[in-house]
Amino acid sequence: MTFTNFKLAKMFEHGVNFSCQMCGDCCRGFDEGEVFLYRNDIYRLAKFLNLTGNNGLRKFAKRYLKVIENTFFWKEDNAERGKTFRFNTLAFSFTGEDEHCHFLVNSRCTVHQARPFQCRCFPFWKMMVSSRKNVINYSKKCKGLRLLQGHYYSRREILSWANEEYRIEKEYFIEMRKNDFNILKVYPFLTEDMIDK
Repeated sequence: MTFTNFKLAKMFEHGVNFSCQMCGDCCRGFDEGEVFLYRNDIYRLAKFLNLTGNNGLRKFAKRYLKVIENTFFWKEDNAERGKTFRFNTLAFSFTGEDEHCHFLVNSRCTVHQARPFQCRCFPFWKMMVSSRKNVINYSKKCKGLRLLQGHYYSRREILSWANEEYRIEKEYFIEMRKNDFNILKVYPFLTEDMIDK
């Protein structure tokens, strides 16, 4: 496997111990971020919920998803400079005053085995493992990051998670770009009214 060229924060260079403390805090938004979903995430979750076909996907999207703006930095192979693109992507819509995930019940994930990749690879997101500052900020909410105990993840495993996250984002960006950044062409089960919100 080839790895994207980025530098790990020192705290991850020799691997790290981490175990989820099952508190559910990362499943509550409080305007702190989004849970992005991509094609495989959506199909896996919809299937898990027995929502099949275009009608099932449409029901899933209307109930659990929202369209938000995202960015991706892209540099052509022969270009001197890159460019940051802005375009629409899909994320979980949250509910309640604490902006919790629809699938969080009694601080437990009810779709854990079908959860999105972003949830699966936490805390080994590229933006996290390349910045001690981001880890410190997230550890204010995540007890697992404060404790840093439990399962040992090697440097190679951490890089693998971070690179897979980047690969998924990059593939989505390329697909959106090929479709003139029209999310309805990429996800035909979406409706116009979802984008206009």
